[in-house]
Amino acid sequence: MPLQLTFVGFCLLVLATVCISAAGYIINDYFDVNADMMNRPDTVIIGKSINRRNAIILHWVLNIIGCICGFLVSYGVGRPSYTFVFMFIAGILWFYSTTFSREPIVGNLVVAVLVAVVPLIETLYEVLPLLSMPIEFLADMHIKFEDILMWSLGYALFAFLLTLLREMVKDIEDVEGDRSYGRNTLPIAYGISIARYATIGVAIIILAAIIFVQVVKLHDVYSLIYLNVLISAPMLYVIVRLCKAEDVQDYSHVSLILKITMLLGLLYLFPYVF
Repeated sequence: MPLQLTFVGFCLLVLATVCISAAGYIINDYFDVNADMMNRPDTVIIGKSINRRNAIILHWVLNIIGCICGFLVSYGVGRPSYTFVFMFIAGILWFYSTTFSREPIVGNLVVAVLVAVVPLIETLYEVLPLLSMPIEFLADMHIKFEDILMWSLGYALFAFLLTLLREMVKDIEDVEGDRSYGRNTLPIAYGISIARYATIGVAIIILAAIIFVQVVKLHDVYSLIYLNVLISAPMLYVIVRLCKAEDVQDYSHVSLILKITMLLGLLYLFPYVF
């Protein structure tokens, strides 16, 4: 189907997403600076490269830019009230940093849901302009809304599961620093063994979902090779490493593999762009 958002509108939507996400990272680092100094002192920026006051200012500036961009793209498709979606997400990221991140599973689920919303927002703004078109025009365009929904929900689901898994692994990796500063994450509340079994369970679900998608929908040679070699194989490796994990270095390695797998998942669509 032809794209409905203008190039400028799409850029505004991307900019809104990036700015609000960046603001969320900043405020999370702001509140977690003490724990991060213990868990990963070499990567801490706030308090070193950027003082805490400037971090708060930057947080608000990025949120404002993000909401303004969200308003402009929402107004452009005739739904200015959708600006509240961006404001709501900015607020949720604040509460995640102050409250949700300190609760077992809740913080992990909040982050995973917000990441999963990203492909759905793009779909929302692409589909909205179509709703005002005559049915006859849509029929002539041969638009398959089922395919749009399938790809969007598929990417949202895998974004949710992979983010959830990585957040759970990161909690195990950061358990000592989190315990010292009063956070009550899954490994602290229920023990590292239970948390490790939970991560293995989520990883198995992801691998099973990838296999299911290939069996049901994606039968072309490109998909079979790409998904099996670059997605399924790393996930199988992650499962094996989690089963054998004993120290922080093991979980740090798994976390890195998951980051790479997320990137590879995004790049799967690259050939379809051209």
